[in-house]
Amino acid sequence: ASADREASSNYGGIRNKAVDKLIKRILFAKDREELIAACRAMDRVLLWNHYLVPGWGLQATRVARWNRFSHPDPLPKYSDGFPAIWWYDEAKAAKTEAAK
Repeated sequence: ASADREASSNYGGIRNKAVDKLIKRILFAKDREELIAACRAMDRVLLWNHYLVPGWGLQATRVARWNRFSHPDPLPKYSDGFPAIWWYDEAKAAKTEAAK
């Protein structure tokens, strides 16, 4: 895994054989259809393993996600609550799927 190589930019330290294989599939995709399939598979792997990109001490938390979740409003004062207090929202998921 790139996490074992110095200066790899794998800031999250991800060591996952499925991720490594999918990166190769993305880089060497023969056509757009293969690229999209590999990217969607990567999205599923990253989502279900709860990986987050480090925020580097920003005043806000940046999280890339499909718009298929809801959370309490307002959020807790000292946390974005992700993923502990977010929940799957079927209406948002349907809207997101329709927009793909």
